[in-house]
Amino acid sequence: MNTTAVWIGVCGIIIAVLCVLYAVYYWERKQIIDNSELEYLDELAREQEQGIADNRKKLAWLIRIIENNHTPSATLTARLDRVRRILGDTSQ
Repeated sequence: MNTTAVWIGVCGIIIAVLCVLYAVYYWERKQIIDNSELEYLDELAREQEQGIADNRKKLAWLIRIIENNHTPSATLTARLDRVRRILGDTSQ
């Protein structure tokens, strides 16, 4: 058997394994980031609602980021509508 073919096969297998590991890492990391974005959104909305801090610009920016990066769901839509309502109430 040709050793070059063996080395090419071994390198191909190693690259495939690394790609799978990276995909799993990226998927898990994205879920962690998604959850932290939503928690941050809720925290900023609470602060805005209670008058602790003026987070209107951060909330508007975060809403755009979440709408672009997350898949739409009923829960997500309700959260974003709640934050938009808070923004509308505090801007008046």
